[in-house]
Amino acid sequence: MRQFDVYENPSPRSRPYAPYLVILQSHDLDPLQTVVVAPIVRDADQRLAELDLPIEISGEALTVAMTELASIERQQLKQLISNASDQEDSIRRALERIFTGF
Repeated sequence: MRQFDVYENPSPRSRPYAPYLVILQSHDLDPLQTVVVAPIVRDADQRLAELDLPIEISGEALTVAMTELASIERQQLKQLISNASDQEDSIRRALERIFTGF
């Protein structure tokens, strides 16, 4: 697992709303059993311009919901879909805004 990898959401209940999860945690922390992710959602009601990020996966316009960070057990993430490293700068800026306010 690498930072910015996008996996299929393992939860059948939330998958219709959030089909994917993007790994935000550094791959240097692989020994940990959990990993910090942000859901990639459909139909985001209110996008916070500096925090929630537009992304396209398999031709579908989606939103990385940076304000909905969570941790999940690594073993639950099975199906690698893509990698969002092309969004690295935007993701890092959003994280900085969340954690430092700037």
